[in-house]
Amino acid sequence: MRGPLLAVAAALLCWLLLASPTRAEQAPGPLAALARAGAPLVAAATPTSGGPALPARPPAASAAAPPAGQPATAPAIGIPGLPSPSDLLGGLDPREWASAFLDGAVNVLGRELLGAMRGFIDWALGVGGSSLNFVTRTPAQGSYESPTVRSLWDFSRAIANAGLALVVMWGGFNVIVRRHVGSPYHGAMELLPRVILAALAVNLTLEFAGFLIEVNNAFAAAIGQVGLPGYEQANAAQEGMALVVVAIAYAVMALLLVFQMLMRLALLDVLIVLSPLMVLCWVLPQTQGWTRWWAHLFPLTVFQQAVQLVVLRLGQALMVELAPGSVADALLTLLLGIAIAALTLRVPSLLHGQVQHSGTGAAVALVAGSRVAGVVVGRGSAAAGSAAGR
Repeated sequence: MRGPLLAVAAALLCWLLLASPTRAEQAPGPLAALARAGAPLVAAATPTSGGPALPARPPAASAAAPPAGQPATAPAIGIPGLPSPSDLLGGLDPREWASAFLDGAVNVLGRELLGAMRGFIDWALGVGGSSLNFVTRTPAQGSYESPTVRSLWDFSRAIANAGLALVVMWGGFNVIVRRHVGSPYHGAMELLPRVILAALAVNLTLEFAGFLIEVNNAFAAAIGQVGLPGYEQANAAQEGMALVVVAIAYAVMALLLVFQMLMRLALLDVLIVLSPLMVLCWVLPQTQGWTRWWAHLFPLTVFQQAVQLVVLRLGQALMVELAPGSVADALLTLLLGIAIAALTLRVPSLLHGQVQHSGTGAAVALVAGSRVAGVVVGRGSAAAGSAAGR
């Protein structure tokens, strides 16, 4: 049984070793398939013993011999139709990538900040349905016509009227005991005109404040339509890191100006509420310093807005005159707008410094004039009394 099996195995082995050339050509080996896929063959296949040699294939273009004088390079191995990884990473510059990322981040963050700041500034300017414009005018609804301001002013007026009653009682007591304490008679007569004027002024301070505010609004209306110079350029449509940064700087300056105007309105309301008490302080010589402080600060706070509007209007005109034809240049417009806003922010401090130096002489003249008026009234009353006694 083993004999036939060994004979069949030997015959099969001989058939495999002595395969015909036709079958070898019809069944190409793995090297031929790899060359057909794109990998070049460096050397021709050696013939097997007993069989013809395989036909030589033409060399691939990538395996061509290099020119004389240049080193030989390794053949490129890859899959046709797919990009090489080296081609994808060869044009990547880390500096350009970081610059593009930073530019995009600044643009996105700057646009969000500009949108938020412009919303608040538009509300303060009365744009977009807002009825409270306190930047280019002083609204009556936020000052002397405000229900809160009126209620607090009524409370302050009641305290001032009660204080005037106490001052009158103190003056009458001085008249009664003047002979015992040696107080001159003209001292009480000097106090009487002050009490009469203070009684009128205490109950009319709200009307006086409203009159000054309306004068300021009329002056602001006479200046014309005033806005923030270059405000249209500080929007979220700007492109580029430089323009976005300058636009944010302009928006910050405009925001500071709006906050200054808001603080001015709040200070104006406080001064209106305190006005009856400040008039009461004018009656007594010991408290006249408070009255001088209020008389210095209240008109200055009211009319500083008109001066700031003059600066803004001049800035708008000079922006066109100094740079004709360049208003469309967003960068130049924003830089000029920043300079004008900075100057406008400096106006209150400049006014306070000037009035503080020049207001001392006026206050002294006011006090001296009131003293002289009281002395004249007192002497006239004393002369009338002596004539009646004769």
